[in-house]
Parts: sequence; structure tokens; C-alpha cells
Amino acid sequence: MAMLKEHGIPINTIIDIGCADGTFGLECMNLYGRDIGVFNIDAQPIYEPSLRRIQQNVGGHYKITAVSSFDGQIRFGADDKDLPGGDRGLYGARISDQGELIDCRTIDSLLREYQVPEPYFFKMDIEGAEFSVLQGAVDTLDKTVGMTLEVDVFYGPASRGNFLDIYSFLAARNFSLLDITNLGYRPSDHVLYQVHASFLNKKYEFRHAANFFSDGGQEGRMGEEMRQRRDAILARNEHLLRYL
Repeated sequence: MAMLKEHGIPINTIIDIGCADGTFGLECMNLYGRDIGVFNIDAQPIYEPSLRRIQQNVGGHYKITAVSSFDGQIRFGADDKDLPGGDRGLYGARISDQGELIDCRTIDSLLREYQVPEPYFFKMDIEGAEFSVLQGAVDTLDKTVGMTLEVDVFYGPASRGNFLDIYSFLAARNFSLLDITNLGYRPSDHVLYQVHASFLNKKYEFRHAANFFSDGGQEGRMGEEMRQRRDAILARNEHLLRYL
């Protein structure tokens, strides 16, 4: 978000899906100012008091509903089999075959109803259901600057689509990868299982216009670092050759 602000990319509404207590939207308002709108969405009613208080104090909208690729109902509940002690807590409820039936909406239908100002920026953290939500947002994507998604790297029992599915889907709709952060490694064997991936609509592409270095000194320092790195590699090669 800070990078987009620095490059003057316009955003009128933050849409936070899986917003919990709404902290991300407040942080965005703190960064961009009170003119930016926030639409908080979460399936769990326990967060409604926090979201109502945000709306009363700084405006915007909120909706307690699940979000997916269709309008209707979906089963939703806690899935605790992956966590030690079997206690996923408030932040772990997800789409579940054994969960209770709750209302479900697409992003396209929600935005037709609420008419929040575009362009949008999405944040999604919804326990593996991000790909399903994108499939219900095809009309909205053209009005979207970018998004940050929590994404599974590989398929698991609760995954509805992994990083490659999402990357291919968004690439076909004029988005490119902007950043990867928050790499999550499984504690049991240190396998990468999840990342936060950010994507940018190519209509708002800014990276091609910037210089690689901001000044000549940076180029010189990088050149020296590369020379030192090669010296270290050659020294390591000699060590390995003597050992082998």
C-alpha cells in the first residue's frame, strides 16, 4: 500500500475480505487519509461490534457474510485438524463440509448493491477460499488497482486453489505479480506452505518508468557487493574441491 501511495496510484475504496476486527482498513486510512473509503467483510458475527464502531466513527461500510463464487448459502465452520491442541480460535473459521449454513455473496453482487467508489484495492485472508472469491469478482477486477491475498502454495485438504491457480487467473485478466511477503513455513518440516501475494492491474503499472538505481553511488556499492560475493563463492569452491 505504501508503495502505491508513493507512486501516486489512486485508490478510492479498500475492500477487506476476512477483515476480522477491521484493523487493515484503519491502517490504510491512517496511511492514505480519511478520504479513502473502507468496505469491511467478514463471515463471523463476533466481529460486528468492531466493524459497526469503525463505521460509526470513520464511515464506510461493513457486511457480515461469507464471500465466494456464487450468491446463496455455504457451509462455514471451524476446521481445527491442522492445529496443535485442536483450538483454531476466532481467526480460523473456514468453508467446511460440516459447518453451519450461512449466507454467501459474490463481490460483484455486493458492489452492485453498495455502489462504493472505484478504483478498489482488495485484501483477502480467508483460509484458502481466495480463488473462489476471485471467480465471483470478474466484473469488478477491471475497476481494481491491485490486491494482496493470503495464498496457499500447494493443495491441501481445505484449499480451493493455490498460488499458480490464482496467478494464472489474474494474469489472464491483466494483472501482474507485484510482491511476495510473509512467507509461511510449516513448523514440522520447514516446507513453504503459504505466502502473501500482491498483484497490480497493468493499467496502473509504474515499475517500468523508474530507474533501477536512485543514484550513481548505489550502482557502485552494488558492483562492489557482487565482486565480494564472487570472491566468497570462489573461496567456497576451493574449499569444496579440496574436500571432495
